[in-house]
Amino acid sequence: MHNGIIVDVLVFLAIAVLVSPLCHRAKVSPVLGYLVAGSVVGPAGLGMISDGESTRSLAELGIVFLLFMIGLELSWDRLRVIRHFIFGLGSAQVLGTGAVAAALLPLLVPTLTFSAAVVVGLALAFSSTAFVLQILSERGALTSQTGRVAVAVLILQDLAVVPLLVLIPLLGTGGGFWDMAWGMGLAMAKAALAIATIFVVARLALRPLFQAVAATHSPEVFVAAALFAVIGTSFATDSLGLSHSLGAFLAGVMLASTEFRHQVEADIQPIRGLLMGLFFLTVGMTVNPTDLLADLPTTAIGVGLLLGIKTLILVGLTLAFRFPLGTALHLGLLLAQGGEFAFVVLARAQQNMLLGPVTAELITGIIAISMAATPILAICGEWIARRRQKAASNPTEPDDETKDMANHVIVAGCGRAGQIVLSVLRDRNIPFVAIERDPLLVETLRKNGLPVYFGDIRKLEVLKAVGGDRARAVVLTIDSGSSREKLVPRLHELFPDLHILVRARDRRQAKGLELGGAAAVVPEILEGSLQLSGQVLRHLGTPAEEVTNLLEDYRRDDYAKLELTRERE
Repeated sequence: MHNGIIVDVLVFLAIAVLVSPLCHRAKVSPVLGYLVAGSVVGPAGLGMISDGESTRSLAELGIVFLLFMIGLELSWDRLRVIRHFIFGLGSAQVLGTGAVAAALLPLLVPTLTFSAAVVVGLALAFSSTAFVLQILSERGALTSQTGRVAVAVLILQDLAVVPLLVLIPLLGTGGGFWDMAWGMGLAMAKAALAIATIFVVARLALRPLFQAVAATHSPEVFVAAALFAVIGTSFATDSLGLSHSLGAFLAGVMLASTEFRHQVEADIQPIRGLLMGLFFLTVGMTVNPTDLLADLPTTAIGVGLLLGIKTLILVGLTLAFRFPLGTALHLGLLLAQGGEFAFVVLARAQQNMLLGPVTAELITGIIAISMAATPILAICGEWIARRRQKAASNPTEPDDETKDMANHVIVAGCGRAGQIVLSVLRDRNIPFVAIERDPLLVETLRKNGLPVYFGDIRKLEVLKAVGGDRARAVVLTIDSGSSREKLVPRLHELFPDLHILVRARDRRQAKGLELGGAAAVVPEILEGSLQLSGQVLRHLGTPAEEVTNLLEDYRRDDYAKLELTRERE
Protein backbone atom coordinates (compact mmCIF):
# COMPACT_ATOMS: atom_id res chain seq x y z
CA MET A 1 0.00 0.00 0.00
CA HIS A 2 1.21 3.51 -0.83
CA ASN A 3 2.53 5.37 2.21
CA GLY A 4 0.55 8.48 1.25
CA ILE A 5 -2.73 6.62 1.60
CA ILE A 6 -1.69 5.27 5.02
CA VAL A 7 -0.83 8.80 6.18
CA ASP A 8 -4.18 10.15 4.93
CA VAL A 9 -6.07 7.38 6.75
CA LEU A 10 -4.12 7.94 9.97
CA VAL A 11 -4.73 11.69 9.88
CA PHE A 12 -8.45 11.16 9.23
CA LEU A 13 -8.82 8.63 12.06
CA ALA A 14 -6.96 10.98 14.42
CA ILE A 15 -9.33 13.81 13.46
CA ALA A 16 -12.35 11.55 13.97
CA VAL A 17 -11.13 10.58 17.44
CA LEU A 18 -10.49 14.22 18.42
CA VAL A 19 -13.30 16.14 16.69
CA SER A 20 -16.35 14.23 17.93
CA PRO A 21 -15.52 14.38 21.68
CA LEU A 22 -14.50 18.05 21.45
CA CYS A 23 -17.69 19.01 19.58
CA HIS A 24 -19.77 16.99 22.02
CA ARG A 25 -18.19 18.83 24.96
CA ALA A 26 -18.63 22.21 23.24
CA LYS A 27 -22.25 21.24 22.35
CA VAL A 28 -21.81 21.99 18.64
CA SER A 29 -22.44 19.77 15.63
CA PRO A 30 -19.51 17.49 14.65
CA VAL A 31 -20.21 18.58 11.06
CA LEU A 32 -18.81 22.02 11.85
CA GLY A 33 -15.77 20.43 13.51
CA TYR A 34 -15.00 18.31 10.44
CA LEU A 35 -15.32 21.36 8.15
CA VAL A 36 -12.85 23.39 10.19
CA ALA A 37 -10.49 20.43 10.50
CA GLY A 38 -10.63 19.86 6.73
CA SER A 39 -9.69 23.47 6.02
CA VAL A 40 -6.78 23.22 8.49
CA VAL A 41 -5.25 19.89 7.37
CA GLY A 42 -6.12 20.17 3.65
CA PRO A 43 -3.94 21.39 0.76
CA ALA A 44 -4.76 25.05 1.51
CA GLY A 45 -3.77 24.61 5.18
CA LEU A 46 -1.11 22.34 6.64
CA GLY A 47 -1.22 19.97 3.67
CA MET A 48 -1.48 16.88 5.88
CA ILE A 49 -4.12 15.25 3.60
CA SER A 50 -3.84 15.26 -0.18
CA ASP A 51 -6.94 16.26 -2.13
CA GLY A 52 -6.77 13.15 -4.29
CA GLU A 53 -9.40 11.44 -6.40
CA SER A 54 -9.36 8.35 -4.17
CA THR A 55 -10.09 10.44 -1.08
CA ARG A 56 -13.03 12.19 -2.75
CA SER A 57 -14.44 8.91 -4.11
CA LEU A 58 -14.30 7.34 -0.67
CA ALA A 59 -15.95 10.41 0.83
CA GLU A 60 -18.79 10.22 -1.70
CA LEU A 61 -19.61 6.78 -0.31
CA GLY A 62 -20.69 8.63 2.83
CA ILE A 63 -23.55 10.22 0.87
CA VAL A 64 -24.41 6.83 -0.62
CA PHE A 65 -24.72 5.21 2.81
CA LEU A 66 -26.61 8.20 4.18
CA LEU A 67 -29.26 7.96 1.44
CA PHE A 68 -29.49 4.21 2.02
CA MET A 69 -30.20 4.78 5.72
CA ILE A 70 -32.87 7.36 4.85
CA GLY A 71 -34.45 4.84 2.48
CA LEU A 72 -34.58 2.33 5.34
CA GLU A 73 -36.72 4.79 7.30
CA LEU A 74 -39.25 5.08 4.47
CA SER A 75 -41.56 2.71 2.62
CA TRP A 76 -43.58 2.84 -0.59
CA ASP A 77 -46.71 3.68 1.42
CA ARG A 78 -44.87 6.59 3.04
CA LEU A 79 -43.55 7.80 -0.33
CA ARG A 80 -47.05 7.72 -1.79
CA VAL A 81 -48.29 9.98 1.01
CA ILE A 82 -45.54 12.58 0.46
CA ARG A 83 -45.47 12.38 -3.37
CA HIS A 84 -47.26 15.74 -3.61
CA PHE A 85 -44.50 17.37 -1.58
CA ILE A 86 -41.74 15.63 -3.56
CA PHE A 87 -42.99 16.57 -7.03
CA GLY A 88 -44.97 19.68 -6.04
CA LEU A 89 -43.00 21.53 -3.38
CA GLY A 90 -39.65 20.04 -4.45
CA SER A 91 -40.07 20.87 -8.16
CA ALA A 92 -41.28 24.39 -7.43
CA GLN A 93 -38.29 25.00 -5.14
CA VAL A 94 -35.70 23.84 -7.68
CA LEU A 95 -37.22 25.72 -10.62
CA GLY A 96 -38.02 28.87 -8.62
CA THR A 97 -34.61 29.11 -6.97
CA GLY A 98 -32.85 28.28 -10.25
CA ALA A 99 -34.72 31.02 -12.15
CA VAL A 100 -34.08 33.73 -9.54
CA ALA A 101 -30.42 32.74 -9.13
CA ALA A 102 -29.88 32.70 -12.91
CA ALA A 103 -31.32 36.23 -13.16
CA LEU A 104 -29.12 37.62 -10.35
CA LEU A 105 -25.84 35.81 -11.06
CA PRO A 106 -24.74 38.13 -13.94
CA LEU A 107 -24.87 41.04 -11.46
CA LEU A 108 -22.39 39.21 -9.23
CA VAL A 109 -20.26 37.75 -12.06
CA PRO A 110 -20.65 40.04 -15.15
CA THR A 111 -18.66 37.67 -17.42
CA LEU A 112 -21.19 34.85 -16.96
CA THR A 113 -23.10 33.86 -20.10
CA PHE A 114 -26.82 33.08 -20.10
CA SER A 115 -26.25 29.32 -20.46
CA ALA A 116 -23.71 29.30 -17.64
CA ALA A 117 -26.06 31.34 -15.43
CA VAL A 118 -28.86 28.78 -15.97
CA VAL A 119 -26.57 25.88 -15.03
CA VAL A 120 -25.09 27.59 -11.98
CA GLY A 121 -28.52 28.86 -10.88
CA LEU A 122 -29.97 25.34 -10.93
CA ALA A 123 -26.87 24.01 -9.16
CA LEU A 124 -27.37 26.57 -6.39
CA ALA A 125 -30.98 25.39 -5.99
CA PHE A 126 -29.70 22.10 -4.55
CA SER A 127 -29.36 21.81 -0.78
CA SER A 128 -26.94 19.58 1.10
CA THR A 129 -28.53 16.19 1.70
CA ALA A 130 -25.53 15.16 3.78
CA PHE A 131 -25.56 18.18 6.09
CA VAL A 132 -29.32 18.46 6.53
CA LEU A 133 -30.01 14.79 7.22
CA GLN A 134 -27.00 14.48 9.53
CA ILE A 135 -28.19 17.45 11.61
CA LEU A 136 -31.79 16.21 11.68
CA SER A 137 -30.55 12.78 12.76
CA GLU A 138 -28.37 14.26 15.54
CA ARG A 139 -31.30 16.27 16.87
CA GLY A 140 -33.78 13.38 16.58
CA ALA A 141 -35.90 15.45 14.17
CA LEU A 142 -36.03 13.18 11.12
CA THR A 143 -39.60 12.20 11.99
CA SER A 144 -40.74 15.75 12.81
CA GLN A 145 -42.86 17.62 10.30
CA THR A 146 -39.90 19.75 9.22
CA GLY A 147 -37.79 16.61 8.85
CA ARG A 148 -40.41 14.84 6.76
CA VAL A 149 -40.89 17.77 4.37
CA ALA A 150 -37.11 18.32 4.14
CA VAL A 151 -36.65 14.69 3.07
CA ALA A 152 -39.33 15.13 0.38
CA VAL A 153 -37.60 18.21 -1.08
CA LEU A 154 -34.16 16.57 -0.93
CA ILE A 155 -35.43 13.49 -2.79
CA LEU A 156 -36.62 15.69 -5.68
CA GLN A 157 -33.33 17.60 -5.73
CA ASP A 158 -31.47 14.31 -6.02
CA LEU A 159 -33.69 13.32 -8.94
CA ALA A 160 -33.18 16.73 -10.59
CA VAL A 161 -29.42 16.20 -10.83
CA VAL A 162 -29.97 13.69 -13.67
CA PRO A 163 -31.60 15.99 -16.28
CA LEU A 164 -29.26 18.84 -15.36
CA LEU A 165 -26.17 16.74 -16.05
CA VAL A 166 -27.70 15.83 -19.44
CA LEU A 167 -28.49 19.49 -20.19
CA ILE A 168 -24.92 20.74 -19.61
CA PRO A 169 -23.27 19.13 -22.69
CA LEU A 170 -26.17 20.32 -24.86
CA LEU A 171 -25.69 23.89 -23.65
CA GLY A 172 -21.94 23.57 -24.12
CA THR A 173 -22.29 22.59 -27.80
CA GLY A 174 -24.87 25.31 -28.43
CA GLY A 175 -27.64 22.88 -29.34
CA GLY A 176 -31.02 24.22 -30.36
CA PHE A 177 -34.24 23.99 -28.38
CA TRP A 178 -35.42 20.78 -30.05
CA ASP A 179 -32.05 19.12 -29.55
CA MET A 180 -32.18 19.94 -25.86
CA ALA A 181 -35.81 18.83 -25.59
CA TRP A 182 -34.98 15.50 -27.27
CA GLY A 183 -31.94 14.99 -25.03
CA MET A 184 -33.93 15.79 -21.90
CA GLY A 185 -36.83 13.54 -22.89
CA LEU A 186 -34.44 10.69 -23.65
CA ALA A 187 -32.70 11.15 -20.30
CA MET A 188 -35.98 11.14 -18.36
CA ALA A 189 -37.19 8.01 -20.16
CA LYS A 190 -33.87 6.32 -19.44
CA ALA A 191 -34.09 7.30 -15.78
CA ALA A 192 -37.67 6.01 -15.46
CA LEU A 193 -36.72 2.69 -17.11
CA ALA A 194 -33.65 2.32 -14.89
CA ILE A 195 -35.59 3.02 -11.70
CA ALA A 196 -38.34 0.57 -12.70
CA THR A 197 -35.76 -2.14 -13.50
CA ILE A 198 -33.93 -1.65 -10.21
CA PHE A 199 -37.24 -1.68 -8.37
CA VAL A 200 -38.31 -5.01 -9.89
CA VAL A 201 -34.91 -6.69 -9.46
CA ALA A 202 -34.52 -5.48 -5.88
CA ARG A 203 -38.08 -6.48 -5.03
CA LEU A 204 -37.49 -10.02 -6.31
CA ALA A 205 -33.89 -10.54 -5.18
CA LEU A 206 -33.21 -8.68 -1.93
CA ARG A 207 -35.46 -10.63 0.44
CA PRO A 208 -34.31 -14.10 -0.82
CA LEU A 209 -30.69 -12.91 -0.67
CA PHE A 210 -30.92 -11.81 2.95
CA GLN A 211 -32.94 -14.89 3.91
CA ALA A 212 -30.14 -17.10 2.55
CA VAL A 213 -27.47 -15.01 4.26
CA ALA A 214 -29.32 -14.92 7.59
CA ALA A 215 -29.56 -18.74 7.50
CA THR A 216 -25.73 -18.93 7.70
CA HIS A 217 -25.82 -17.21 11.13
CA SER A 218 -22.62 -15.39 10.16
CA PRO A 219 -22.49 -11.68 11.12
CA GLU A 220 -19.61 -11.10 8.68
CA VAL A 221 -21.55 -12.47 5.73
CA PHE A 222 -24.63 -10.43 6.70
CA VAL A 223 -22.56 -7.22 6.76
CA ALA A 224 -21.05 -8.16 3.40
CA ALA A 225 -24.55 -8.67 1.96
CA ALA A 226 -25.66 -5.27 3.27
CA LEU A 227 -22.61 -3.57 1.73
CA PHE A 228 -23.23 -5.42 -1.54
CA ALA A 229 -26.85 -4.20 -1.63
CA VAL A 230 -25.83 -0.57 -1.01
CA ILE A 231 -22.82 -0.33 -3.29
CA GLY A 232 -24.30 -2.64 -5.95
CA THR A 233 -27.45 -0.59 -6.50
CA SER A 234 -25.39 2.61 -6.34
CA PHE A 235 -23.05 1.30 -9.04
CA ALA A 236 -26.03 0.21 -11.16
CA THR A 237 -27.65 3.66 -11.21
CA ASP A 238 -24.29 5.38 -11.73
CA SER A 239 -23.58 3.11 -14.74
CA LEU A 240 -26.94 4.12 -16.23
CA GLY A 241 -26.09 7.81 -15.93
CA LEU A 242 -28.15 8.43 -12.81
CA SER A 243 -27.12 9.63 -9.36
CA HIS A 244 -25.26 6.94 -7.42
CA SER A 245 -27.03 7.99 -4.23
CA LEU A 246 -30.41 7.45 -5.91
CA GLY A 247 -29.66 3.73 -6.27
CA ALA A 248 -28.69 3.45 -2.63
CA PHE A 249 -31.90 5.23 -1.63
CA LEU A 250 -33.99 2.79 -3.69
CA ALA A 251 -32.21 -0.18 -2.07
CA GLY A 252 -33.04 1.26 1.35
CA VAL A 253 -36.70 1.68 0.46
CA MET A 254 -36.83 -1.92 -0.78
CA LEU A 255 -35.30 -3.26 2.44
CA ALA A 256 -37.53 -1.04 4.62
CA SER A 257 -40.45 -3.42 4.14
CA THR A 258 -38.47 -6.56 5.05
CA GLU A 259 -37.81 -8.18 8.42
CA PHE A 260 -34.05 -7.52 8.01
CA ARG A 261 -34.35 -3.73 8.14
CA HIS A 262 -33.24 -3.17 11.74
CA GLN A 263 -30.25 -5.52 11.61
CA VAL A 264 -29.02 -3.95 8.38
CA GLU A 265 -29.38 -0.49 9.92
CA ALA A 266 -27.37 -1.51 13.00
CA ASP A 267 -24.58 -3.05 10.87
CA ILE A 268 -24.27 -0.11 8.45
CA GLN A 269 -24.47 2.71 11.03
CA PRO A 270 -20.76 2.79 12.12
CA ILE A 271 -19.51 2.61 8.51
CA ARG A 272 -21.85 5.40 7.46
CA GLY A 273 -20.72 7.60 10.35
CA LEU A 274 -17.03 7.32 9.45
CA LEU A 275 -17.58 7.92 5.73
CA MET A 276 -19.83 10.93 6.42
CA GLY A 277 -17.07 12.37 8.59
CA LEU A 278 -14.64 11.93 5.69
CA PHE A 279 -17.10 13.64 3.33
CA PHE A 280 -17.43 16.70 5.57
CA LEU A 281 -13.65 16.75 5.89
CA THR A 282 -13.21 16.87 2.09
CA VAL A 283 -15.76 19.71 1.83
CA GLY A 284 -13.69 21.66 4.35
CA MET A 285 -10.60 20.96 2.23
CA THR A 286 -12.16 22.84 -0.72
CA VAL A 287 -12.21 26.07 1.27
CA ASN A 288 -9.05 28.12 0.72
CA PRO A 289 -9.05 30.92 3.33
CA THR A 290 -6.43 32.92 1.38
CA ASP A 291 -8.47 32.99 -1.84
CA LEU A 292 -11.65 33.80 0.05
CA LEU A 293 -10.01 36.74 1.82
CA ALA A 294 -8.65 38.02 -1.50
CA ASP A 295 -12.20 38.27 -2.91
CA LEU A 296 -14.05 38.65 0.39
CA PRO A 297 -16.69 41.24 -0.63
CA THR A 298 -17.92 39.24 -3.63
CA THR A 299 -17.89 35.99 -1.65
CA ALA A 300 -19.77 37.53 1.28
CA ILE A 301 -22.42 39.02 -1.02
CA GLY A 302 -22.78 35.69 -2.81
CA VAL A 303 -23.24 33.76 0.43
CA GLY A 304 -25.76 36.30 1.73
CA LEU A 305 -27.79 36.25 -1.49
CA LEU A 306 -27.79 32.45 -1.66
CA LEU A 307 -28.97 32.00 1.92
CA GLY A 308 -31.48 34.84 1.76
CA ILE A 309 -33.07 33.97 -1.60
CA LYS A 310 -33.39 30.24 -0.88
CA THR A 311 -34.87 30.92 2.54
CA LEU A 312 -37.48 33.33 1.17
CA ILE A 313 -38.46 31.02 -1.71
CA LEU A 314 -38.73 27.98 0.57
CA VAL A 315 -40.77 29.87 3.17
CA GLY A 316 -43.17 31.16 0.51
CA LEU A 317 -43.63 27.77 -1.13
CA THR A 318 -44.07 25.96 2.18
CA LEU A 319 -46.75 28.43 3.22
CA ALA A 320 -48.41 27.95 -0.18
CA PHE A 321 -48.65 24.25 0.62
CA ARG A 322 -50.49 25.22 3.82
CA PHE A 323 -47.85 24.35 6.36
CA PRO A 324 -47.57 26.42 9.57
CA LEU A 325 -45.34 29.51 9.54
CA GLY A 326 -43.01 27.97 12.13
CA THR A 327 -42.43 24.92 9.93
CA ALA A 328 -41.93 27.14 6.86
CA LEU A 329 -39.28 29.30 8.58
CA HIS A 330 -37.50 26.27 10.03
CA LEU A 331 -37.46 24.51 6.64
CA GLY A 332 -36.29 27.64 4.82
CA LEU A 333 -33.27 28.11 7.07
CA LEU A 334 -32.53 24.38 7.17
CA LEU A 335 -32.34 24.05 3.35
CA ALA A 336 -30.86 27.47 2.57
CA GLN A 337 -27.30 26.24 1.92
CA GLY A 338 -25.76 24.95 -1.29
CA GLY A 339 -25.39 21.20 -1.79
CA GLU A 340 -22.72 18.62 -2.52
CA PHE A 341 -24.24 17.81 -5.91
CA ALA A 342 -23.53 21.40 -6.98
CA PHE A 343 -19.81 20.48 -6.96
CA VAL A 344 -20.54 17.70 -9.47
CA VAL A 345 -22.54 20.09 -11.68
CA LEU A 346 -19.82 22.78 -11.60
CA ALA A 347 -17.14 20.23 -12.54
CA ARG A 348 -19.24 19.05 -15.51
CA ALA A 349 -19.82 22.68 -16.57
CA GLN A 350 -16.06 23.31 -16.56
CA GLN A 351 -15.45 20.20 -18.67
CA ASN A 352 -17.91 21.52 -21.26
CA MET A 353 -16.35 25.01 -21.30
CA LEU A 354 -19.37 26.73 -19.76
CA LEU A 355 -17.44 27.97 -16.74
CA GLY A 356 -13.93 29.30 -16.28
CA PRO A 357 -11.75 28.13 -13.37
CA VAL A 358 -11.91 31.49 -11.55
CA THR A 359 -15.73 31.61 -11.62
CA ALA A 360 -15.98 27.95 -10.64
CA GLU A 361 -13.67 28.53 -7.67
CA LEU A 362 -15.73 31.53 -6.53
CA ILE A 363 -19.03 29.59 -6.71
CA THR A 364 -17.43 26.60 -4.97
CA GLY A 365 -16.29 28.83 -2.10
CA ILE A 366 -19.76 30.37 -1.76
CA ILE A 367 -21.36 26.93 -1.60
CA ALA A 368 -18.81 25.57 0.88
CA ILE A 369 -19.25 28.53 3.24
CA SER A 370 -23.03 28.27 3.04
CA MET A 371 -22.76 24.58 3.94
CA ALA A 372 -20.56 25.46 6.91
CA ALA A 373 -23.31 27.80 8.12
CA THR A 374 -25.91 25.00 8.13
CA PRO A 375 -25.58 24.00 11.83
CA ILE A 376 -26.09 27.60 12.95
CA LEU A 377 -28.99 28.15 10.55
CA ALA A 378 -30.62 24.91 11.75
CA ILE A 379 -30.41 26.04 15.38
CA CYS A 380 -31.92 29.43 14.46
CA GLY A 381 -34.71 27.75 12.51
CA GLU A 382 -35.54 25.40 15.36
CA TRP A 383 -35.59 28.30 17.84
CA ILE A 384 -37.93 30.33 15.59
CA ALA A 385 -40.22 27.33 15.10
CA ARG A 386 -40.51 26.81 18.86
CA ARG A 387 -41.20 30.51 19.43
CA ARG A 388 -43.91 30.44 16.79
CA GLN A 389 -45.38 27.31 18.34
CA LYS A 390 -45.61 29.00 21.74
CA ALA A 391 -47.11 32.15 20.24
CA ALA A 392 -49.75 30.28 18.23
CA SER A 393 -53.27 30.93 19.43
CA ASN A 394 -54.28 27.27 19.60
CA PRO A 395 -51.14 25.17 19.21
CA THR A 396 -52.22 22.07 21.06
CA GLU A 397 -55.05 20.65 18.93
CA PRO A 398 -54.48 18.09 16.16
CA ASP A 399 -54.25 19.96 12.87
CA ASP A 400 -52.65 19.77 9.44
CA GLU A 401 -49.22 19.19 10.96
CA THR A 402 -49.97 15.46 10.66
CA LYS A 403 -51.35 15.49 7.12
CA ASP A 404 -48.15 14.08 5.56
CA MET A 405 -47.71 11.24 8.06
CA ALA A 406 -48.10 7.54 7.18
CA ASN A 407 -47.07 4.26 8.83
CA HIS A 408 -46.63 6.16 12.07
CA VAL A 409 -47.49 5.27 15.67
CA ILE A 410 -50.27 6.98 17.63
CA VAL A 411 -49.77 7.08 21.40
CA ALA A 412 -52.89 7.77 23.46
CA GLY A 413 -52.04 8.99 26.94
CA CYS A 414 -48.82 10.75 27.93
CA GLY A 415 -48.43 9.83 31.58
CA ARG A 416 -45.27 8.10 32.78
CA ALA A 417 -45.90 4.98 30.66
CA GLY A 418 -46.75 7.03 27.58
CA GLN A 419 -43.70 9.27 27.94
CA ILE A 420 -41.42 6.22 28.08
CA VAL A 421 -42.97 4.94 24.84
CA LEU A 422 -42.47 8.37 23.24
CA SER A 423 -38.79 8.43 24.27
CA VAL A 424 -38.14 4.99 22.78
CA LEU A 425 -39.89 5.88 19.51
CA ARG A 426 -37.98 9.15 19.26
CA ASP A 427 -34.62 7.45 19.89
CA ARG A 428 -35.40 4.94 17.13
CA ASN A 429 -36.49 7.69 14.67
CA ILE A 430 -39.92 6.08 14.33
CA PRO A 431 -42.58 8.67 13.31
CA PHE A 432 -45.23 9.14 15.97
CA VAL A 433 -47.90 11.48 17.26
CA ALA A 434 -49.42 11.56 20.74
CA ILE A 435 -52.83 12.53 22.16
CA GLU A 436 -53.26 13.73 25.75
CA ARG A 437 -56.26 15.18 27.65
CA ASP A 438 -54.27 17.23 30.19
CA PRO A 439 -53.60 20.65 28.55
CA LEU A 440 -50.77 21.53 30.97
CA LEU A 441 -48.96 18.26 30.24
CA VAL A 442 -49.47 18.80 26.50
CA GLU A 443 -47.89 22.25 26.73
CA THR A 444 -44.92 20.91 28.73
CA LEU A 445 -44.21 18.06 26.30
CA ARG A 446 -44.56 20.31 23.24
CA LYS A 447 -41.97 22.66 24.73
CA ASN A 448 -39.61 19.68 24.62
CA GLY A 449 -40.26 19.30 20.89
CA LEU A 450 -42.63 16.33 21.10
CA PRO A 451 -45.61 16.13 18.66
CA VAL A 452 -48.26 15.95 21.40
CA TYR A 453 -51.77 17.32 20.86
CA PHE A 454 -54.73 17.95 23.09
CA GLY A 455 -57.68 15.68 22.43
CA ASP A 456 -59.79 12.71 23.46
CA ILE A 457 -58.85 9.52 21.60
CA ARG A 458 -62.39 8.20 22.10
CA LYS A 459 -63.64 10.75 19.55
CA LEU A 460 -63.38 9.52 15.97
CA GLU A 461 -62.61 13.01 14.65
CA VAL A 462 -59.49 13.23 16.83
CA LEU A 463 -58.21 9.86 15.63
CA LYS A 464 -58.77 10.85 12.00
CA ALA A 465 -57.01 14.19 12.57
CA VAL A 466 -53.80 12.39 13.61
CA GLY A 467 -53.92 9.99 10.63
CA GLY A 468 -55.59 6.96 12.22
CA ASP A 469 -56.44 5.56 8.78
CA ARG A 470 -52.76 5.78 7.72
CA ALA A 471 -51.10 4.74 10.99
CA ARG A 472 -49.24 1.49 11.57
CA ALA A 473 -50.12 1.11 15.26
CA VAL A 474 -51.87 2.76 18.19
CA VAL A 475 -50.56 2.43 21.75
CA LEU A 476 -53.14 2.93 24.52
CA THR A 477 -51.47 3.91 27.79
CA ILE A 478 -54.53 5.64 29.29
CA ASP A 479 -55.26 4.81 32.94
CA SER A 480 -58.99 4.16 32.80
CA GLY A 481 -59.64 0.44 32.37
CA SER A 482 -63.27 0.88 31.30
CA SER A 483 -62.21 3.37 28.59
CA ARG A 484 -59.70 0.89 27.22
CA GLU A 485 -62.23 -1.94 27.15
CA LYS A 486 -64.75 0.20 25.24
CA LEU A 487 -62.20 1.78 22.91
CA VAL A 488 -60.33 -1.34 21.71
CA PRO A 489 -63.34 -3.06 20.01
CA ARG A 490 -64.35 0.23 18.37
CA LEU A 491 -60.85 0.87 17.02
CA HIS A 492 -60.59 -2.69 15.74
CA GLU A 493 -63.92 -2.34 13.95
CA LEU A 494 -63.10 1.03 12.35
CA PHE A 495 -59.46 0.24 11.46
CA PRO A 496 -59.05 -3.54 11.15
CA ASP A 497 -55.47 -3.24 9.82
CA LEU A 498 -54.33 -1.06 12.73
CA HIS A 499 -52.16 -2.82 15.34
CA ILE A 500 -53.62 -2.02 18.77
CA LEU A 501 -51.22 -2.32 21.71
CA VAL A 502 -52.60 -1.76 25.22
CA ARG A 503 -51.49 -1.65 28.84
CA ALA A 504 -53.73 -3.58 31.24
CA ARG A 505 -53.95 -3.79 35.02
CA ASP A 506 -53.83 -7.57 35.28
CA ARG A 507 -54.23 -10.80 33.32
CA ARG A 508 -58.01 -10.85 33.66
CA GLN A 509 -58.34 -7.43 32.02
CA ALA A 510 -55.75 -8.41 29.41
CA LYS A 511 -57.91 -11.35 28.32
CA GLY A 512 -60.89 -9.07 27.69
CA LEU A 513 -58.78 -6.62 25.66
CA GLU A 514 -57.36 -9.41 23.51
CA LEU A 515 -60.87 -10.66 22.78
CA GLY A 516 -61.80 -7.10 21.80
CA GLY A 517 -59.13 -7.01 19.07
CA ALA A 518 -55.89 -5.90 20.75
CA ALA A 519 -52.79 -7.24 18.99
CA ALA A 520 -50.72 -7.15 22.19
CA VAL A 521 -51.53 -6.48 25.84
CA VAL A 522 -49.04 -5.88 28.66
CA PRO A 523 -50.43 -6.70 32.14
CA GLU A 524 -48.65 -4.26 34.45
CA ILE A 525 -48.89 -6.29 37.66
CA LEU A 526 -47.46 -9.46 36.10
CA GLU A 527 -44.72 -7.64 34.20
CA GLY A 528 -43.72 -5.62 37.25
CA SER A 529 -43.57 -8.81 39.34
CA LEU A 530 -41.46 -10.60 36.73
CA GLN A 531 -39.02 -7.69 36.50
CA LEU A 532 -38.70 -7.62 40.29
CA SER A 533 -38.12 -11.39 40.35
CA GLY A 534 -35.42 -10.97 37.72
CA GLN A 535 -33.62 -8.37 39.81
CA VAL A 536 -33.75 -10.70 42.81
CA LEU A 537 -32.11 -13.48 40.81
CA ARG A 538 -29.44 -11.16 39.40
CA HIS A 539 -28.50 -9.94 42.87
CA LEU A 540 -28.26 -13.55 44.01
CA GLY A 541 -25.66 -14.21 41.31
CA THR A 542 -27.76 -15.86 38.58
CA PRO A 543 -26.23 -15.20 35.12
CA ALA A 544 -28.01 -12.47 33.14
CA GLU A 545 -28.72 -14.73 30.14
CA GLU A 546 -30.28 -17.37 32.38
CA VAL A 547 -32.52 -14.75 34.02
CA THR A 548 -33.66 -13.46 30.61
CA ASN A 549 -34.51 -16.97 29.41
CA LEU A 550 -36.40 -17.70 32.63
CA LEU A 551 -38.53 -14.54 32.33
CA GLU A 552 -39.31 -15.30 28.69
CA ASP A 553 -40.34 -18.81 29.77
CA TYR A 554 -42.84 -17.30 32.23
CA ARG A 555 -44.21 -14.96 29.55
CA ARG A 556 -44.71 -17.83 27.10
CA ASP A 557 -48.21 -19.10 26.36
CA ASP A 558 -49.90 -16.06 27.86
CA TYR A 559 -48.20 -16.26 31.27
CA ALA A 560 -49.41 -19.87 31.67
CA LYS A 561 -47.00 -20.54 34.56
CA LEU A 562 -48.63 -17.72 36.54
CA GLU A 563 -52.12 -19.16 36.21
CA LEU A 564 -52.16 -20.36 39.82
CA THR A 565 -51.55 -16.87 41.20
CA ARG A 566 -54.56 -15.38 43.00
CA GLU A 567 -55.76 -11.81 42.64
CA ARG A 568 -57.72 -9.72 45.14
CA GLU A 569 -61.37 -9.51 44.31
